Amino acid sequence: MVFRDFAEPDFARLEAYEKAKLGEQPPHVYRCTPAALRFFSRSGHSFMALEEERIVGFALAQALWQGDQVTVLLTRILADAQEVYQGLLGAVVKSAYDAGVYEVALHLDPAHTELKSALEAHSFVLGPKILAVRVLGSRGQRQEVQGVLE
Repeated sequence: MVFRDFAEPDFARLEAYEKAKLGEQPPHVYRCTPAALRFFSRSGHSFMALEEERIVGFALAQALWQGDQVTVLLTRILADAQEVYQGLLGAVVKSAYDAGVYEVALHLDPAHTELKSALEAHSFVLGPKILAVRVLGSRGQRQEVQGVLE
């Protein structure tokens, strides 16, 4: 299995993979849009997993400045199996460490046991806090929070 960064020639395949994994969703739920993938491809912390040139997972992450420290935030991670989640997390953790960033974070649905196990295998601490989100404007009026909270 190969874990590597991605570029424009990979975008259509990543978009198709995400849609296959998530099924039919409202457009705001998907993260693998061309504009978003251009951004994440430049982040230095986003990767795709390939097995014999077939996409088996991806991680979209970015560095966020929090005033006195930087955190690499995983916006979306999807994979076919636990070992792919572990490999993607390893790639993101290594890229963060190599960049001098000492914190990696993501939102976790506790029911997602494969990802939870992969996080624990990489020594992530699962905190007691809950993410609170308010979506503003017309998206908020339509209560489009599903994509934000994942």
